[in-house]
Amino acid sequence: MKQPIHKLYKMNIRFGIVLLIAALFLFQQCRTTKSKQEITPDHKLEHFNQEFEKKIYEVAPGVYSAVGFGIANSILIVGEDGLIIVDTMDDLKSGKEVLEEFKKISSLPIKAIIYTHSHPDHIFGSQSFVEGYQPEIYAHETLLPTVQRLAGETTPIIGTRSARMFGNYLNESELVNVGIGPYQGYNSESKLDFAPPTKTFRDSLEVKISGVRLKLIHAPGETDDQIYVYLPEKKVLMTGDNFYKAFPNLYTIRGTWFRSLKNWYKSLDIIRSIHPEHLVPSHGKPLSGASEINSIITDYRDAVQFVHDQSLRGINAGLNPDDLVEYVKLPPHLSQSPYLQQIYGKVSWSVRSLFNGNLGWFSGDATDLHPLGRDETARLIIDLAGGRENLFKYAKSKFDAGDHQSALTLSGYLLRSDRKDSRARELRIQSLEALAKKEENANSRHYYLTEALELKKNFVAKLQVKPNPQLLKRYPISVIFSSFVTNLDPVASADTNQKVSFIFTDSNEKITVHVRRGVAEVIPDYHSDSEIIVHLNSQDWKEMLVRIRNPLTTLPGFEYKKGNVLQLIGFLKLFSPLEPVLSYEKPKL
Repeated sequence: MKQPIHKLYKMNIRFGIVLLIAALFLFQQCRTTKSKQEITPDHKLEHFNQEFEKKIYEVAPGVYSAVGFGIANSILIVGEDGLIIVDTMDDLKSGKEVLEEFKKISSLPIKAIIYTHSHPDHIFGSQSFVEGYQPEIYAHETLLPTVQRLAGETTPIIGTRSARMFGNYLNESELVNVGIGPYQGYNSESKLDFAPPTKTFRDSLEVKISGVRLKLIHAPGETDDQIYVYLPEKKVLMTGDNFYKAFPNLYTIRGTWFRSLKNWYKSLDIIRSIHPEHLVPSHGKPLSGASEINSIITDYRDAVQFVHDQSLRGINAGLNPDDLVEYVKLPPHLSQSPYLQQIYGKVSWSVRSLFNGNLGWFSGDATDLHPLGRDETARLIIDLAGGRENLFKYAKSKFDAGDHQSALTLSGYLLRSDRKDSRARELRIQSLEALAKKEENANSRHYYLTEALELKKNFVAKLQVKPNPQLLKRYPISVIFSSFVTNLDPVASADTNQKVSFIFTDSNEKITVHVRRGVAEVIPDYHSDSEIIVHLNSQDWKEMLVRIRNPLTTLPGFEYKKGNVLQLIGFLKLFSPLEPVLSYEKPKL
């Protein structure tokens, strides 16, 4: 019996969930791979390091912001008999470090935690602040479903793209900062945990905690569950990620659900209506001075509305996404603002996202109704050049002339048709590194450098973070199965019509998976006609999927009411993720 189980384990029967669950942590990175070549940047990013000095800032009496301890900040509010924490860092280690600094300010117990939104760098250090206390935890009513949705169907690829975007495989000489913080520090040693909200609200909530009056305000922007935290007596407003000292990530290249630009600038208008004297973002330094804050936020919201309105103006004139990018440029008074430098978000990415979010994928050009595939396009370009040798020479001439984008583009066609072409591979590496040297945007720069490193080292950036078992308990089994079924092999299951019922004895949940000729339907119920009926513990199942538990010993330990372990193995063999590839490569189908 052991041999088939061993085969199952070796055949990547992690169902992609190893990647899937690890990818909860957004940012899902590892620093274990290093590049030998050092690239010295000469751009605006270096000047932003001063924004992320590791320091506790006193914003107003009793209000402090911890900057530079991670990519995001944590904020302390000192009450009469307890402390309030706004955002809790990205992991337990950084959370503990910040808490130790806060305890130097006040040793009062923690009475409340407030999450500004669901991004992992704001919530996954929360257990460091909860341990030993029983605080109320406040958030918007959609935060918990959103956190659970982070374990969705696309998280493996978002995790890989996040690792590239945040530069987690790069060495310290290549990583200047990440645009809105000093670094994103997840690695294989990181420990993450999340305390779910105990009190939620929809539009706004006024509370008094430890003698401190607070108003929590729903303000959708970078996320739909974003909130502001306002202290009216101190005129301090905490803005989460709707504002930071960079052009906002109206779209992020790691991949995201559509971010409404209109919602974002209307939420910025809430700041202007409040007229705060102190503004505390969740990234970077706090600001003080009502007049200066109003001026900065007015420019910030104007930039977002400008991109929104002018993109729609161009869209309604029939511009396709490429032409739209050339058309929409910030006016000088906005592009020159120190708070709107494109070191994190970019106008061009935002324009493309707005087009897609409003009209979908079709550009409007009839050519795109049935476009050539990437292999066909590569062959066409090579034929047009008169063969591979001519195309390589032309691509090299473009590189030598300083046109690195053209060289990168053409190298992609050469490698698409022959991934073993060493000259094209080297040209692509050189093009990526040359573009990185000129790039002022942290996300773009890291992506170039990481892809170059992947080519050099012949690997694809993957996730190595594993979730804390306690964190796994907080995720519904339905979330796991929702993503599990996306890994069904359509060829292996083409003639299969089979049901397996999983009965989880600890949670009293019942899930049936019906594989029906290339489709796996998840049914939230027990079916007595299932060929296999398994009784098991949900935590054992989750831990096995992420390899905290060994499948060799876990699978035989399940109780098989119908069928047996070998039959379950055969069923599970139908599920396997595709091997990830680099952007120019043809996937191994």
